Amino acid sequence: MVGPLGDATRRDLADAAAARLAAEGFDVSRPESGAEPPAVATRGDDRVAVEPLAADDATPVVITSRLGHALDRDRRVLFAVRDADTAAAVRDLLADPPLLAARRDGRRTFHLGPDRIPVSGGGYACVRADGLGEPTFAWRETDTPAGPVAAGADVDAAAVDDDGRPAVPRLVCEVDGAPIAVLAGVESLRTPADEVFPFAYRRDPADKRFRVRRGDDGTVVETVGGFGAMRDAGYVPVPMPLVPEHALGRSLDDDALAAAWDLVVIGEGDR
Repeated sequence: MVGPLGDATRRDLADAAAARLAAEGFDVSRPESGAEPPAVATRGDDRVAVEPLAADDATPVVITSRLGHALDRDRRVLFAVRDADTAAAVRDLLADPPLLAARRDGRRTFHLGPDRIPVSGGGYACVRADGLGEPTFAWRETDTPAGPVAAGADVDAAAVDDDGRPAVPRLVCEVDGAPIAVLAGVESLRTPADEVFPFAYRRDPADKRFRVRRGDDGTVVETVGGFGAMRDAGYVPVPMPLVPEHALGRSLDDDALAAAWDLVVIGEGDR
C-alpha cells in the first residue's frame, strides 16, 4: 500500500500498538529518525520495536529486514497489522517454517531476496529467458549431486555426514523448474566463479553500457544500454536467496526466533 493511504494506515497502527504497550506499563518513545521504528517501548530489560505493516508490507523482505534491525539493537518486534489476512501472512512467514518458503528433512527452500549475485569476474549473474513474462526463480537445498560442485574458499564440498549425505547441502538455483546452477551451501554464494551461472553482466566503466558475457568462457554475447534493453534481449538478473542467517546477521533456532516477535491485530476503530 503505497502513498498517503498506506502512510496513514501505518501511522494509525503504530499509535494504537504504542498505546497498548503503554497501558501494559511500557515506557514508549517515538524516535524522530527515519532509520528507527515509529515507536520503541521499554519495560525493565524488555525492549520492543513497534513495526506497523500495511497489507503490502507483509513480504519476506520487509519482515525479515525489520526483524533483523530489531535484533541488531537487542529488541523484540511487535508487528501491528490491520486485518486477519495480513496477520496470517506474517504468521506463515515467521512460523511455518520461520523465514523459509519450505523445509523438509533439514533441507530448506528459500524466499527470494532483493539483492543480486556478484560473480568473481565482476558484475552479476544472469540467465537468458526467452519466454513471455518474467521467469520463476527458486533456490533450494538438496543432497544431490554428490560429486564435486562449486564451493567457496572455506567450504568443504566433499565432506559427508554419518548418513552419507553431503555435510554441506547442495544449493540449487532453478529457473522455471530447470536447474541452472549448483553451489556447495549458502556460504558459497559469496562471489562465486563466473562459470557457476550461464551468463553474467556488468556495466563497462568506459561507455556505461552493459556487457553480457557467457559464464563458461567470458565471451561477450550482448551489449545494451540499460536494464530495460537487457531484458528485451532476454537476459534477467538472478536474485539472491533470502537466507535467514545472512539476512538477520546471526543464526537463530526456531525457539529463539519465536521469542523475538509478537503480533497484534488493530481494528479500524482502534486509535
